[in-house]
Amino acid sequence: MSEVSSSDLGSRSRTASINSQMYAIPDPEDSDSQLSESSSDDEQGSDQPSEDDLELDHIVPETSHTFAMGQLDTPMFDISKYVFQSLSQALNTADFSQAMAVQTRTSGLINSKSRDLKNLADTLQEKLRHFEVRFAQGAQTSRQISKNLSQYASQIEHINQVFQRQYPIEFNQAREDIIERNSSEE
Repeated sequence: MSEVSSSDLGSRSRTASINSQMYAIPDPEDSDSQLSESSSDDEQGSDQPSEDDLELDHIVPETSHTFAMGQLDTPMFDISKYVFQSLSQALNTADFSQAMAVQTRTSGLINSKSRDLKNLADTLQEKLRHFEVRFAQGAQTSRQISKNLSQYASQIEHINQVFQRQYPIEFNQAREDIIERNSSEE
C-alpha cells in the first residue's frame, strides 16, 4: 500500500458529507418568508394569493405554532366537559329524585300489570286445554250417538218390514191411526 502523505490529508475537505440543514426543522418565520419569496417568483410579482393557497388555507387553517411547542388548540366543543357538567347538574337537582320516584312507581306499575297479564294468560291456557278436552269428548260422544241412531233406524226399518209381512192388516190399521192422530194435532 502506498503511504498517505501529509499533503493528501490537507487537500481533503473537512466538512461533513451530509448536509444537516436538510433535516433541520425550519423556523416558522423563515419558512413563511421562503414561501412568500417562492410564491412571488411563481406569480411573477402579483400580490394576490393563488387559488391553491386559498384552498390550502381553507382546508388547513393556520394555527398559532403551539403544536410545535407541544400545546394543542382548545377545541370548540369539549365533550368530556359537557358530559361532566350535564351529569353533575342532573345529580345535584331535586328533580332527579322526583324523576327517580316517578320512574320507580312506573316500573312497579308496569311489573304489576305484567304479572297480572301473565296470570291471565296462564288461566286462559288452562281453560283452553280444559275446553279442548271437553270438545274432543263431545265430538267422540256425537260420533257414538250418530252411530247408535243409524243402527236403531236400520233396526226399526227391519222390524217394520217384518211386521208388514207377518201382520199386514194390523200394520195398516196402526199406520192409519198414527196418520189421523198427527193430522188432528195440527
